[in-house]
Amino acid sequence: MMTDIEETEAKKVQSQIEKHDIEEDQQDFSEAAKKLAEGLLSIYQSPLEQVHRELNEITSKQETLFNQMQAENEKLQEIFDDVDLNEMFQTIKVYQGKLTFIKKEMASIHERTFKLKKRALRLQQVKQKEALNREQQREQESQREQDLIGKPVVS
Repeated sequence: MMTDIEETEAKKVQSQIEKHDIEEDQQDFSEAAKKLAEGLLSIYQSPLEQVHRELNEITSKQETLFNQMQAENEKLQEIFDDVDLNEMFQTIKVYQGKLTFIKKEMASIHERTFKLKKRALRLQQVKQKEALNREQQREQESQREQDLIGKPVVS
């Protein structure tokens, strides 16, 4: 059996071996981690840089568009705030309503005048027929009178 001294010696040697194994494992892992990181960087670095550039470009374009939109919104707000312009739009609405009313009224008047002209033409035709009938009656009466008046006998 082992003595106490040998056991302590054995423990020391065993602890040194474990430390050495742990150090080797740590060194191996750190080197592997470095190599893995370098490999990943070499694979993904250029596409990521390209994506980064594109994102920066898109962001700058968005900022430009945003600034333009803000400027346009400010212009529109100034226009809406302009009292004279608002009054003018109100006046336009009023006159547009009046114009619509006048158009309807003119269409109605046109329709009524068309009907009146048609009626007047019919009345005129009726009057002409009556006048023609009266003239024919007079001629017939005058013819009958002529017929009733004796004819002179020629000897």
